[in-house]
Amino acid sequence: SDAQAQVNARMNLINDGQQTTAELNELIYQSALRAKSSYFDTADAVSKMGLNAKNAFSSNQELIAFTEQVNKQFKIGGASAQDQAMAAGVLRGQDLNSILAAAPGIARTIEESMGWASGSIKKYAEDGKVTAQVVKNALLDMADQTNAKFESIPMTLSDAMTMGKNIVQHGVQNMAAQWNEFLNTDRGQEIIGEG
Repeated sequence: SDAQAQVNARMNLINDGQQTTAELNELIYQSALRAKSSYFDTADAVSKMGLNAKNAFSSNQELIAFTEQVNKQFKIGGASAQDQAMAAGVLRGQDLNSILAAAPGIARTIEESMGWASGSIKKYAEDGKVTAQVVKNALLDMADQTNAKFESIPMTLSDAMTMGKNIVQHGVQNMAAQWNEFLNTDRGQEIIGEG
């Protein structure tokens, strides 16, 4: 309930107005299922990127599509959930070496998309040519290839557990929202001794 309330608050901050916050959450949920990733981690990455790099994306849909491709690249590279959770911070430009170590496929995808030689991304990065726009465009342009690689990876027990957790959390989302709304009413505050 608390985690969902926090997600909703951050989604309200980044919502571009092309959908309701509930619809935005649904898009993130569906993306997380497709990428076999945690809904809350995906929502966290979307909200952080939406707050810190909103000008790099034309819409929330594009931001979610980008985050899904990052999640899939991390899964293809064998990254752990912790590595995937750090994706948002790394992609804001903090440390290229970290992302290359956790998801080398992202580097190769950027190189292929830009027509650069394999292994040359560090040189281009040193020259300031690996911008947020380059990374975004490369991942979205190469989505079909990434999706094909991703689909070839069999589902693991961990993936199944993550998806199951997402489904349960999604199923109780409305109930959690109702509890949060009630707790913020005069009657709710009175019951918990605050009124």
